[in-house]
Amino acid sequence: MKKHPILSPFARKSDALGWVLCLLVPALAFFFLQDADGLRLTSESFTVGAWYQLWTGHLLHFTYDHFLWDAVMFAFLALLLWREERWCLWAWLLLVAPLLSILLFYLDPTLTEYRGLSALDSMLYARVCWGLCRLGERWQRVLFAWLPLLGFLGKVLFELLSGTTLFVSDLGPGVVPLPLAHLLGFLAGSLWAWGTYSAKG
Repeated sequence: MKKHPILSPFARKSDALGWVLCLLVPALAFFFLQDADGLRLTSESFTVGAWYQLWTGHLLHFTYDHFLWDAVMFAFLALLLWREERWCLWAWLLLVAPLLSILLFYLDPTLTEYRGLSALDSMLYARVCWGLCRLGERWQRVLFAWLPLLGFLGKVLFELLSGTTLFVSDLGPGVVPLPLAHLLGFLAGSLWAWGTYSAKG
């Protein structure tokens, strides 16, 4: 069957838009939304019914260092996934973001505010790694999938035991790491990969 020529320009524009979103969403959010108090995800978001903050809280960061690590990881991983997942990538991000927000505050009653893309980054990371588990050669699966997966779990364990972050050096005064966010994101990415490859057989 021959592809209809009218679809080609649309497909190219759609592809370009997806790439641009992967690159610019974190940066635009940081430079234009960072100081918007009405977008902060706090424990009060649930009591006042500010449900949109379940999404916007992931776009805010405590410090520039916090933003930089999260944004670079998000852009890199999202671009890796875009060619395979296309708009399903953004569908998963929009679906999972509020679920992660709810779970974080439910599982950690002491949590007063959450910011950052790290939970969504962890989801993307898990989805990429599980996808690489399907590589043909065993050494490729070990090097590019299993070792990174184990490394991620080791990072979470380190943060749980030490109470510090492994990469971000400055979270700001009074801010403590939340490894639970990374673990929940990892589980979400694993579920995403399982659903994707189960459907493909």
